[in-house]
Amino acid sequence: MLDLMSLPARRSIEHPTAHGPLRIRKYGSPEREFVRAAVLDGEGRSRAALATLRPDAYRYAETWLTAVARNAPAAADYRRPDMAPGSVRVVAQMTRTHAEGIPRMSDGSVGWSVPGASARVWPDGRVEVQNAGGVVLAVRLEGSGWDSWRVAAVADAGLRLLCASEARHMTRTSEPSGWFRPLERGYSGGGRERNGGQMYDGASVAACSCGWRVTVPSRLGARGAAAEHVRKAVARVAL
Repeated sequence: MLDLMSLPARRSIEHPTAHGPLRIRKYGSPEREFVRAAVLDGEGRSRAALATLRPDAYRYAETWLTAVARNAPAAADYRRPDMAPGSVRVVAQMTRTHAEGIPRMSDGSVGWSVPGASARVWPDGRVEVQNAGGVVLAVRLEGSGWDSWRVAAVADAGLRLLCASEARHMTRTSEPSGWFRPLERGYSGGGRERNGGQMYDGASVAACSCGWRVTVPSRLGARGAAAEHVRKAVARVAL
C-alpha cells in the first residue's frame, strides 16, 4: 500500500509495481506539500513519466501511477511523445462522441469531459485529469515511445478514477459495413441480397469504456444491448 500522507518531506522512496518501480519524493511545507513520482520505462532505467500530486490526490496515487507504469513504453528516450492530442481523444474509451469535431486550444491542447471529470492532453506529453471537486491528476509523459493509444490509456485511467459512477460506462456502437460481394470475403450463406450478387452485413459492435464488448446483427440491436449493459451495471452498483 502506497501511503504518501505519512512520507516525510524531502524523503525519497522506491515503490515497486508489477510494471516496474516508482521513484517518489515529497516536497514543500506541510501547508503546501506535493509529491513528484518518476515512472521508469520497461527496462527500469530511463524516466518515462513524471507525475505531480497534491494531498487531495494521494488516495488515487497508487492506482493512477500503476496505470501510467503499465502503459509506459519498453524504452524511453528524450524526445517528445509520438502523438497528437486530437488523435488521443479519438481513440480514448472515456468519450461520448466525436461527431462535433475536436476543439483545440491555442496551445495545441485538446480536452474532453465525462460526467464529473475532464481530461486535457498537450502536444508535449502533459496529461491532466480533474474532477468537479478540484482534485487533479497531472503527469508529463516523456519519450517518443508514447503513442496516441498509450497516452489515451493514461487519460482513460485518470478519468475512471475521478468521474461520476455513471460515467464509467460510456457506450458506443459501430457503423455496419453494409453491402459487399460474397467473393471478397470468401462468404457463403444466407443474407439479404440485391442485384449484382451483393449481400448486406448489418452487424454492429457495441462497446463500453469498462471493457464490455459484443457484436450484434444490427446497429439497432447493438444500441439495445448497450443500453441493457448500462442498466445492469448501474443496478449492480446500487445493490
